[in-house]
Amino acid sequence: MFLLFFVLGILSGFLAKYIDTISSNGIIGSLINIISNISSRIGMWVFIATIIAAWSRTPKAGAINVFTFFLGMLLAYYIYSMKLFNFFPTYYFIRWGLIALLSPLVAYIVWFSRGNGWIAALCAALPIGLLVSEGYNFFYTFSPVSGFDLIAAIILFCILPKNKYQYFKVLIFTALTSVFLSKFDLLSYIIGGL
Repeated sequence: MFLLFFVLGILSGFLAKYIDTISSNGIIGSLINIISNISSRIGMWVFIATIIAAWSRTPKAGAINVFTFFLGMLLAYYIYSMKLFNFFPTYYFIRWGLIALLSPLVAYIVWFSRGNGWIAALCAALPIGLLVSEGYNFFYTFSPVSGFDLIAAIILFCILPKNKYQYFKVLIFTALTSVFLSKFDLLSYIIGGL
């Protein structure tokens, strides 16, 4: 199964880099530019990794599946960049590589998000809160990238909890996680200028 996620990662990395190279002329170009901006931010990748981890058979499988997805994605993205532009952005590769190395631990935790109880609610709220903290500025900037993050957070909020009591628990932890990440600007320390 992990081979499938590796191949999906390769395809995602190739598409993300390919979209970066398309000119943004006209309506179609502007739409592709928005997609490029979304794929360049962490929100889309958190969303995809959460879905992969939460629907894997075991927490260990979730960790392996997410890591192989990111490994394939990074290799394709940066090899394509190197071949296309004869340039290798070491700083970005190292930063995204560190995120990929941490992804199995986070995926292992997120796997429990579809359970019941307060621990499962916290596990679900971590990616949802991150997406909310990244997307809340949509309400005053109307940025499509921030809008995507909010939509992704809403989708995860709708599909991760199993019952109405769990929704309430996830909502509490999501609010706390989002405020904590925003207040202390924690993501800027982790992902820096990515």
